[in-house]
Amino acid sequence: RPATYKASGADVKIAPGLKVAYVVGTGGDVSQSLVDLGVHATFLNSQDIATGNLSKYNVIILGIRAYSARPDLATYNQRLLNYVHRGGVLIVQYQDRSFDHNFAPYPFHLGRAQTVTQEHCKVKFLEPNNPALLWPNRIGPADFRSWIEERGHGYPESWGPQWQAPFEMHDKLQAPQKGGLLIAPYGKGEYVYLALA
Repeated sequence: RPATYKASGADVKIAPGLKVAYVVGTGGDVSQSLVDLGVHATFLNSQDIATGNLSKYNVIILGIRAYSARPDLATYNQRLLNYVHRGGVLIVQYQDRSFDHNFAPYPFHLGRAQTVTQEHCKVKFLEPNNPALLWPNRIGPADFRSWIEERGHGYPESWGPQWQAPFEMHDKLQAPQKGGLLIAPYGKGEYVYLALA
C-alpha cells in the first residue's frame, strides 16, 4: 500500500523570551518536543546544578524519574528550592518513590504511586480558571482528546493544602486521581509536579 505520513498542527503560544533549562531523567521525548515547538532548552549537568547561575532561566524542567537517575539532584535539591523561592518555575515530571524524601517545598507523598492507563478517560476540570490553564495557552477538555498512550504515571497518594490540583481523571473502577498536575506557589516562584505521560 502507499506510504503515507499524517501531520497535525497545534496552535501553541510560547511566552516571549522564554529561557528553559532541562535536566535529563530516564526517558521521555519532552526535550525534542520543546525543540519542535521552537524552544531550545539548555541541558544542565551536575556542575550547573551545583554552582551554576540558575536564575537566568525562567523555568527548569526535571525529566522523568530524574531523582532516581541523578543523585546530584538530591545533593543540591536546596539550590533548586532556592531558585523557585527567588522567582523561578520548577517543573518536576513524574518520579518514583525516590522522590519521597522531602524534596518538594511542601508535604508530598508518592507512596504507591498511581497510574491512569485509559487514554480516553474523562478529564474533570476542578479549577478551570487556574492561571496555569489560561496563559500563555488556554488548556481545556479538547486538549485531552486524541491522547495516545496512558494519561500518566506517578500520581501521588497525598499532598499538603499548599498544592493546587486543577483537574482529575481516573480509570474505570479507580478512585479519582487529582495529582496529574500539582502547583504550589513558593516564595516568588512556583513548584510544579506533572504526572501526565
